[in-house]
Amino acid sequence: MINSHAAYSALTSRDPRFDGIFFVGVTSTGVYCRPICPVKTPLQRNCRFFESAFAAEKALFRPCLRCRPELAPGQAPIDNSNRVAHLITRRIDEGLIDEGAGLEEIAAEFGISSRQLRRIVQKELGVSPIELMQTRR
Repeated sequence: MINSHAAYSALTSRDPRFDGIFFVGVTSTGVYCRPICPVKTPLQRNCRFFESAFAAEKALFRPCLRCRPELAPGQAPIDNSNRVAHLITRRIDEGLIDEGAGLEEIAAEFGISSRQLRRIVQKELGVSPIELMQTRR
């Protein structure tokens, strides 16, 4: 059984450690979300907590279209920036820099713009892509 006060505290903090541990159904909207969902935090009286996405759907809640709780954590569109940052780091470790690839080529490989690549790396890793490539050499 989920402690509703502890789960609500985790929901308000959007703590990624609880992603996949529980799901929250919002009675005022009929939608259920992951605890990391970026939408406005619902009132505590409107929240019901579930141990699985299946249990939330069984209680007639529909999945949120932003955090996609029916997908496994790490596979939803909300997780794209984390996934891209990890892939970029891995490609740099594999020697992408040694091949003479610049920022534009790396971004094109992932199907994003160089500006988006810079924002993702800065947000997820806390450094610019150039600083990342220099430290990985």
